[in-house]
Amino acid sequence: MIDALYFVLVAFISYFIGTINFSKIIAWNARRKDITKMGSGNPGTMNMLRSFGFGLALATFVAEVVKAGLACLIFKLIFPQYGDLIYFEAGAFLLFGNMFPVWSNFKGGKGVACLAGIFIFSSLWYVGLGWFVMCFVLFMFVNYACVISFTYIGGLSIAYTIYIWLTPVASAWAITIIIWVMYMLMLIMHRGNIKRLITHTENKIDFKSKLKEVFSHKKGEQIIEEENVKNNAPEHEIVISEEEQKENLKKTLYNEKDNKENKDKTINKDNQN
Repeated sequence: MIDALYFVLVAFISYFIGTINFSKIIAWNARRKDITKMGSGNPGTMNMLRSFGFGLALATFVAEVVKAGLACLIFKLIFPQYGDLIYFEAGAFLLFGNMFPVWSNFKGGKGVACLAGIFIFSSLWYVGLGWFVMCFVLFMFVNYACVISFTYIGGLSIAYTIYIWLTPVASAWAITIIIWVMYMLMLIMHRGNIKRLITHTENKIDFKSKLKEVFSHKKGEQIIEEENVKNNAPEHEIVISEEEQKENLKKTLYNEKDNKENKDKTINKDNQN
């Protein structure tokens, strides 16, 4: 009975921690923008990348990873007798909170950063970090964000499943079910992306260009949003070469001379009359 209460308590707290959405928090505090009204409308890392660039997207990803992973780890340390079972139970309800937050009419993110945090803070943290580096590099060549997400989380799900059965870990069956239910739920949340991949209409992200924007701009130079450039920025100064200036001067003098001659002719006609 007490054990059941502990699991209910962890599930309840984890869900509400999961509803904390850092993409909304960062987008509003950094740019005074509502991320749900920009790009795809999804409050997640990839929409942050499309809308605001690499810097704010990375900040969102790191915040979500730490939120999810640290919460799971704390519950595992508080209830060490339940080991990985309580760790992944907390992770599952964190994921539900992220995807279906009660505060936003149950419309949330797609859970990739949340799942990444769960794996990165797990017993296989070194695999999580190493696979992240590999997928980060792969993202420079594969411009479909959802494909990288499926590859990263799918690879970690396979790795942890193998790990818990080889170790072995207590409650391996239950943990395996939780891991793959979370992965399938993430796929369901990406069903629109999957359909667009099949029909070859999925939006691409030029990740390499996003990185270049961060590292190529000069120190002290401000990166201006594209919509602000279109709507608010003044037009570029028109530069006229020296030859064009001379030509324009000749045209002006000629026009003045022509106007003077026409004026003189008009005066002579008036005098004759």
